[in-house]
Amino acid sequence: MRDYEECRPYIAHLLAEHRRLHTMLGQARASIVQSGGPDRDASVADVVRVLAHIRSELAHHFAEEEGGGCLDEAVCRCPRLSADARRIEAEHPELLHEIDLLIARAKDSEQSVTERLSLERDFEHLSRQLCAHEAAENAILRQAFGTNVNGEEIGRPAIHDF
Repeated sequence: MRDYEECRPYIAHLLAEHRRLHTMLGQARASIVQSGGPDRDASVADVVRVLAHIRSELAHHFAEEEGGGCLDEAVCRCPRLSADARRIEAEHPELLHEIDLLIARAKDSEQSVTERLSLERDFEHLSRQLCAHEAAENAILRQAFGTNVNGEEIGRPAIHDF
């Protein structure tokens, strides 16, 4: 069984990935809101570009998780977490499908206020789904390694994002 220090790089990597994805979600949220503002500071093309970038990064992030990484290390350390890890990985195709739908809707959008508000609502729903997904990953890491991906200490040294 690996000790905490051996697993620290896995946790630090996941922490950095989640923070980067949160930044991208903030950019997408801003572009969606600004695409409907009085000055239209963002275009439909901006919204599509940001959402497509998030989709690409999520696909890469999910492939890393599925191809061995922090969750696999957690299961090796604590086998009773295998069902939870499989459930988390099973969410990946649905999350990617949801963002694909948002991208398609943004491309087809006529930029009416109603359509933009609907897109904004659906984006917020996807954001909540991604946060719940991240929380489930965090629960696995907390149980397996005694730490949160947000760096909070649980009887072990905190992971810091410098």
